Amino acid sequence: MNKPISPKVHGIIDYAMGGALAILPAAMGLNSAAVKTYGGLAANFLIVDALTDTPVGIKKVMSCGTHKKADLATLGTLAMMTFAKPFREDKKALAFHLGLLALTATQYMLTDYDKDSNCAREMPSA
Repeated sequence: MNKPISPKVHGIIDYAMGGALAILPAAMGLNSAAVKTYGGLAANFLIVDALTDTPVGIKKVMSCGTHKKADLATLGTLAMMTFAKPFREDKKALAFHLGLLALTATQYMLTDYDKDSNCAREMPSA
């Protein structure tokens, strides 16, 4: 399957999602536990993206293969969070969360992590 999202575009989407997760939950009036959780998740998105060797990475110390593994771990965490009390018992938080899970899964599945030369190689050992 030809995957349409390049590592550069994936990085831009990650920055946008990190920013959105830092702002939207509170702006939407989600419960305080969900807002705090999404604040941590926003930091995760932003830090992993900033450290990945892509055209939009800031300090390129993480390979795209490692970023892909981090994305998979984030997806697993998001899936498990669906059953956590702050989301399970709050319809608005659950709807937001399921939308985020769907967007993140779609982005993961449609990203060609090997498309750009930055992601076609592993980082050299230090």
